[in-house]
Amino acid sequence: MGSLIGIAAICAFTLWLLGIGKAKPLPAPEDDIDTPTDVDELAEAEAELAEDPQARPIHEALEGEDDDDDWGPGSSRSNLPGII
Repeated sequence: MGSLIGIAAICAFTLWLLGIGKAKPLPAPEDDIDTPTDVDELAEAEAELAEDPQARPIHEALEGEDDDDDWGPGSSRSNLPGII
């Protein structure tokens, strides 16, 4: 009787490790690759941005800002010692 309980426990543990019976996580909105890109809406947004008199490239928009906290991906330097 004890061996049957042990075998059942091992089987249950194995199934748990394999993930059988787990619910799949819901896909996040950014994971949606089935929805086609609305090319007309994208072209309209680009034209609207090109016509905006206050729109500037990012390097001009941030000119003069204090960059002491710029340490993330794409930054030209790192605050970590030994890393340029």
